[in-house]
Amino acid sequence: MGASGFWKAAVALCGVALSSACATGGSATYVEGALRPRHFVFHEVVKQRGKKPGGWMAACLHVGIARDTGELFYCKFGVEMPIANSAQGAISMEQAQSLSASCANQAARTTFAGATPATPTGIACEEFKTFYDLTLNTAIKGAHVTKICAQGIEPVVVTPPGPTTSGGM
Repeated sequence: MGASGFWKAAVALCGVALSSACATGGSATYVEGALRPRHFVFHEVVKQRGKKPGGWMAACLHVGIARDTGELFYCKFGVEMPIANSAQGAISMEQAQSLSASCANQAARTTFAGATPATPTGIACEEFKTFYDLTLNTAIKGAHVTKICAQGIEPVVVTPPGPTTSGGM
């Protein structure tokens, strides 16, 4: 899928993702190897002062994408968000972790649903990060998914349990 095709799909699917648990903070169904809130280890990178919007926290993940062939590719990205924003007020660690995981899982389902064995994993990873950024920023105003992690933040490495046997990418 080309870049413009991806954007068209992202815009069309954004309504589906935004009505999911990602946008509301509800429960999510996990699939084998799915990201959990505990994978999002946020660190304060800018201290919040007072009760006004401000402050900044960041997490870093290296998530393994496995193919049936045994190929393993690590999709590396950062997740950054305000500690408090004007739209939602204070964002607790639990909210940050829960919404980050829920939005990541929604973005992965949406992105990888159309992937085929011919889809390069690096391109699928970049499309995932783009769609994840759209969904996360809608769930938490000011949140972003970055291509590189904030300096000094140790990555959480998430490796799939083994080669998939049920029609993975």
